[in-house]
Amino acid sequence: MKSLELQAKDSSIPKMMEECGIQDVDTNYTMGNKFILKPTEDVIVEVDKMFSISDGIISIGVEELRAVINDAENILFLTGKGTGTNRESDAIEDAVLHTCTTAPGYNLFTSNKVIVQLTYSDKNELMMEEIGGMTQFAEMFSSQTEFLWGISKSSSMTSSFIKANIIAANIKQK
Repeated sequence: MKSLELQAKDSSIPKMMEECGIQDVDTNYTMGNKFILKPTEDVIVEVDKMFSISDGIISIGVEELRAVINDAENILFLTGKGTGTNRESDAIEDAVLHTCTTAPGYNLFTSNKVIVQLTYSDKNELMMEEIGGMTQFAEMFSSQTEFLWGISKSSSMTSSFIKANIIAANIKQK
């Protein structure tokens, strides 16, 4: 069976802002946000390419992807970025806010399996004290949720922003 894919469109940003009560959203980068019902094995290969997850300091590999995606009813992919003193938390928050348009009517925090991948520029190192937002984010899910995370460094990123990729499986409707 083919996967059903729904993608957020840049033109839906104003509606998302209204629905989520957001004052300002940076739309100057390409979003990789997708909601897939009944994902197939080919989705794992595509996710591995799309998020460059296998290439990291704390790596998330294909086996971890299979553990999250196999037998899932649905998969939600979210991408965000953050800058400044709270860049890691801001990146996660930016990604989460895209849930409103990518999977309308679904609650991200009902997921039973989650992967978060943080990517930063090799010119602007990620400091240990910056990853506190990851813990706060994980605590928003049920204690039964399987939570995996990884960190990767990119030589192609030139600014100080951090990119957060979130993969969540089996999210429920509100």
